Amino acid sequence: MDPTDLGPGTAAWLGGTGTVLLGGFLWLRKFLSRDATDRAMDKADIDTVRRLTELLDAERMARRESDARADQFAKERNALAAAVGRMEGKIEALTGQVAQLTDKVTTQSAEIARLRSQLGGSV
Repeated sequence: MDPTDLGPGTAAWLGGTGTVLLGGFLWLRKFLSRDATDRAMDKADIDTVRRLTELLDAERMARRESDARADQFAKERNALAAAVGRMEGKIEALTGQVAQLTDKVTTQSAEIARLRSQLGGSV
């Protein structure tokens, strides 16, 4: 028997084994590639969630600052409205005093005119 003679069907057996090994290698490559793709997608999802969380935190901070500014503006507006109310009250009081003083000046002017006419008539 020749030691190089592997017998009938050896080529088929080697071809079949090679085909199975090649198929297994291709399946493993596809599986690992899919797994790598899944890991990449998971990382992308995590990065997206992280970025959205950062944007949400930034938006919340901006909203808090905006609310604080709005509260400050409201306080200033209320203080100005109160000051305007006080000024209106003072204006009304001063208008009343001006009316009283005008009446008093008119009355005194009439009294002075009457006294002058009496003085001028008796002299």
